[in-house]
Amino acid sequence: MSVFDKFVMNHADMDPPELVLWLDDAATLQAAHPKISTQKDGWVPGADQFRGHKEAISREWERATALNQLTTKELDAVISAALEDVHINASYLVLRAKHEKDDAWLHNNGYQPKEKTKRTYNRSVGSVALMLRAKNGPNIGEVTLIWVRDPGAGSYLLQICKGHPQGEESYADYGYLKKVRTVVGNLERASWYYFRIRSIGNNELGPWSEPVAIIVT
Repeated sequence: MSVFDKFVMNHADMDPPELVLWLDDAATLQAAHPKISTQKDGWVPGADQFRGHKEAISREWERATALNQLTTKELDAVISAALEDVHINASYLVLRAKHEKDDAWLHNNGYQPKEKTKRTYNRSVGSVALMLRAKNGPNIGEVTLIWVRDPGAGSYLLQICKGHPQGEESYADYGYLKKVRTVVGNLERASWYYFRIRSIGNNELGPWSEPVAIIVT
C-alpha cells in the first residue's frame, strides 16, 4: 500500500512558511497521539525531528529573506531533509495501521486523509461569507491567514488594509490565491492590519468575509 492511497501528500508544494506551520502542527498532534507517542518505533522520525526541521527551515528562510532571495542551497537542503522524514513518517503510520488493522494510526496525526473526489460541474461559489482567521507568525512581521474552503471557488481574492478601515477604498488587493492558507510578510510591527477574503469562480464573486483585525508582533 502506498502512502498516497491514504494521505494527501502535498508538502513539496508548500512554501517554507507553510511547511514550518505544518511541521509544528504535526509535531504537536503526534506528541499527544495515544498510539504514536507511545508505540511508534524509535527509528521513525516523529515530533522531535519535525520540530528540529521546523527550526532549521525557519532559520534558513530568514537568511534567504535577508538576502532578498526566494531560496538558497542551504534552504533547499533543510527542506529536502524535512520532506524525507515526513515521507518516512507517513509511510510508517500507514503500514502500522494496515498491520494492526487499526485506523487510529491514521487520524489526528497532522496528515489530511484522502477522500474520494466528487466531480462537480459549474458549481456556484458559496453565498455565505467565508470564515477567516489570523494569527501572528511564523516569523516576526508575518501573519498567517486561514479560511474555510469553498467547493465552488477557483481562487480567492485577499484584501489588506493597514490601520482601521475608513471605507471600501481603504482595502487594497493582496492577491488571488489557490490555497486556503497563506502567510503575509513584511508587515510593520505593532501596527493594526485588517484582512478580508472572498471566493471567485464561474464568473461569480462570493461575499466578503467579516474583516479580521490583528496587531502584528
